[in-house]
Amino acid sequence: MRGPRPVTTLRKSGRLDEAFQLASEQAAAPGADDWDLADLAWCLIALVKRHASDRDQTVLRNYLGQLSKLKVPADNDLLIEQRERALALADSDRREVMAARALGKDGRHADAVRAFSSLSAQGLLTTDDKVAYGWELFRASQAVFKAAVGTEIAVSAVNTIKRHLNMYLKLGIAEQGLLHTCMLQQAERLSRSDHLRLIAFARLWDLGSFRPEDFRESRHDDGKVFPPLFETVIQRASKEAANGGSPAEMRYISPYLEDAMKRFPENVWLKLNMVKLLRALDQTNEARQLATEFARSKASEYWTWELVGDLEADPAMRLSCYAKALTCSDDDTFVTKVRLKFAALIAADYPGQAKAEVERVIGHRQREGTRIPPDAELLAQTAWFAAASPVVGDRAFYDRFKGQAEELLFAHLPWTDASVGDEFVIKGQDGQKDRRRRRLYVRATPLTLEISVSASHPDVRRLPPGTPIKVQTETPPKEPWKTTVHRIQTRPDGGQDDVLTETLGVIDHINHAKGVLHFVVARGVDGTLPIAQFPDRAKVGQAITVRMARYHDRKGPRTRALSAVPSKQVVPPSVLKSFSEHTEVRNGLGFTSNGIFIPPDVVASAAVYDGAMVNGVAVINFDKKRGTWGWKAISAESAGPNAFASSWNVDEDCSD
Repeated sequence: MRGPRPVTTLRKSGRLDEAFQLASEQAAAPGADDWDLADLAWCLIALVKRHASDRDQTVLRNYLGQLSKLKVPADNDLLIEQRERALALADSDRREVMAARALGKDGRHADAVRAFSSLSAQGLLTTDDKVAYGWELFRASQAVFKAAVGTEIAVSAVNTIKRHLNMYLKLGIAEQGLLHTCMLQQAERLSRSDHLRLIAFARLWDLGSFRPEDFRESRHDDGKVFPPLFETVIQRASKEAANGGSPAEMRYISPYLEDAMKRFPENVWLKLNMVKLLRALDQTNEARQLATEFARSKASEYWTWELVGDLEADPAMRLSCYAKALTCSDDDTFVTKVRLKFAALIAADYPGQAKAEVERVIGHRQREGTRIPPDAELLAQTAWFAAASPVVGDRAFYDRFKGQAEELLFAHLPWTDASVGDEFVIKGQDGQKDRRRRRLYVRATPLTLEISVSASHPDVRRLPPGTPIKVQTETPPKEPWKTTVHRIQTRPDGGQDDVLTETLGVIDHINHAKGVLHFVVARGVDGTLPIAQFPDRAKVGQAITVRMARYHDRKGPRTRALSAVPSKQVVPPSVLKSFSEHTEVRNGLGFTSNGIFIPPDVVASAAVYDGAMVNGVAVINFDKKRGTWGWKAISAESAGPNAFASSWNVDEDCSD
């Protein structure tokens, strides 16, 4: 394979004058071929570009004259194209464009933007020039962003970036490409702090211009994973469109939002934005149906129920939704609107409670020093308000109305028996606060399922451990650790901890140093328990009745032992069995002829030797190295020498 030509090597290493000298000599020599002429042409093109911005054009004209007279190979399309571009620099306008490009190459992006802006105003930019201009706009804005890292971006900086984005859009480069994507990323970044309406920019940018890469997650060098640009932009732009109220914007974003919902079905915020769009476009039935589906994933949020209530035509259902919202939050900073809606609906039948709700809103706003809502002022001027005596409602008052709303969302889910467990704390990471959780034990097969809710959940926070309840839950098949508890009710006919699974197992190991015992129930079901919680002296091989539950995390299903007591039941042979087999011993480890592992401590205590017949008891055991289940001896005794040595033992003896 032919290597790089000497002239090319010199030219690309920055030694252009030397390269030109060598190329000139080659081209003038007898027998010069097309390769030699091409070498000279490339050098002349590079020299023309180098001197295009010289004030004194003498040198430039010299090189242009040589390049115009040079006959380049007719089959070298790239060289012909570049030669024509270089010859165009005889035109002063083209030299100005090259000068603008040179500013960018020198890192003077703001100066390059000004130069390109002037040329653009004169209509002197080709398509390629516009792309180069676009990159300078991008780089100039990036410099502004970089200067503002760690601080709030100044108004002047915001205006500069917005001006650059506007200048880019006027170039008309609405086509797929990295530059187009980069400019959208800058617009999205500016919109995060509400400095730019992304929906307005996106319509001009053209949301049909995403690249295939923009639909995929991106991973940065530091390991952080970012959602697809398409998902991020559509989520924010659709939210702005819904809040802005422009029918044109909402109709424009709707098909892209539908596409995003199909591509990213787990993103509930896309669904919320679609609900708002449909409602604003008077497609109430479609909005109500989607809102009901969406609300199931955010059923603990007050605003979810307010949203559903606003879409309901039936006053009784609206009342139920607003009541449910007030059971989710009593923070007056956020629930002012829904509290007033609730008060208006109950005024006829419960004027005292309605008055208390209105007064609570007014009192909160007065304490905060903020404006009293007009709806509150109107309610306070009504006749029923003047005649009523305030009666403060409690959780029980809201609960009497919420049932209809809950049935709307959760009637399709079965009620399952459960019981209340203990509280625990999840330590906060990266400066986050600790979270207190409450375990719930749910009846399931083959083991009770352990899930959890916030310790402050109003339906369990005052219940003692063991209280019988029933729950409606929903579990994503692919992410079982994300079980959502939708409803909790007490179960008067239940017993204390009556859902916990009791199962028969056997103690297979005791670690006195750590104060724990290990037991096994079946293949895939085992666990540990503090020795102190065992009511009798623990012994290896002892049968026990264990109360246990299964829970899920990202690593898979796990078991938790809650208590254990000795048992007189017979452990099934699938878990514990006797054996009488010949044994091989190597390096203190024993293995029977059927693969039962005899640990070193059992080998030593029972004086098991190679070739011995051994009687013992084995328990099923998980081999972590191999990731398989097998058998492990927990007791053994030697039954004497093996009179019938296996063939490999005989061969081994003969070799000695």
